[in-house]
Amino acid sequence: MWIIAVTLLVFTGAINGDDWSYDYETQWPGACTSGTQQSPINIMSRDALVDKHGAHIKGPLVFRGYSNVNASGENNGHTVIWTIEEDEPMPILSGGPLRGNYSFLQFHLHWLSEHAIDGMKYPMEIHFLHIKTGLTVEEALQRPDGLAVIAVICQVHSGEESEYALEELSPMLPKIINQSKLPASVIDLTRLFSPNMQSYYTYHGSLTTPQCQEVVTWIVMDTPLIISDTQYKLFSKVDVGGIDNYRSLQPVNRVIYRSNASLTLPSSLGLIAALLNLSTTMSSIVSKGVCTVVNLKRKFWGNKVQDCNKTE
Repeated sequence: MWIIAVTLLVFTGAINGDDWSYDYETQWPGACTSGTQQSPINIMSRDALVDKHGAHIKGPLVFRGYSNVNASGENNGHTVIWTIEEDEPMPILSGGPLRGNYSFLQFHLHWLSEHAIDGMKYPMEIHFLHIKTGLTVEEALQRPDGLAVIAVICQVHSGEESEYALEELSPMLPKIINQSKLPASVIDLTRLFSPNMQSYYTYHGSLTTPQCQEVVTWIVMDTPLIISDTQYKLFSKVDVGGIDNYRSLQPVNRVIYRSNASLTLPSSLGLIAALLNLSTTMSSIVSKGVCTVVNLKRKFWGNKVQDCNKTE
């Protein structure tokens, strides 16, 4: 029963009841107004530290058991959320900036995105909540590394190929437009993963709902998941007390790390093209230099000079 308990405790406002709203963030309780390392934030890529030597990010992220997860859906009045069923094997997350294993509990969605990257917000953000394996709820909420959240940003494109990511969830949305629950069903969570799950930013922050405890290791993917316009419109019909359900950006005031995979290197073709262009430019410069020397000789002997600007 502790899995269901932690989900209710952390994400439905059970600590202080459900009496909170995205329209009145300044009235949120707990660390939401007093904390110093709150989430979400605007991540500036130029300011993020690339962990080339693995001082903070120790190896790749490892995902085990995310392909077939038995979870039940619900509209809790703040978001749509899918919670793993009690007694089901829990997917396990490890590696990257994490020390030890983290057990998956649930995923939920925000529209617009909560995080921004280089000042840009995205249409949607998916959060995968994990608790450090072996901890109770109370212990996790008291430790700075008690929870880990994978955040996947989403971009809207048109076309049938954009339907794949949310294809399993879309049929469920009309049934939970109002605040209601769905029976459990098997979901392939890897469909909701970023195209590159090793390319991300990571920092220490908080939950983005009351009481905003600062116990979260955030792992924010920087490569958007593509969803369809038709699917995205379905979420605007879900009753979450307003047209959106994201918290405002909070002060950064802390170190943000960037995985090595997030560095964009020139492609092989682009590099070759650049080298060819450089070679052509150098060849042109040399040719004009030779032309100038030849013209000096031509002038000395009284011959007609050549236009070096036409030299190829």
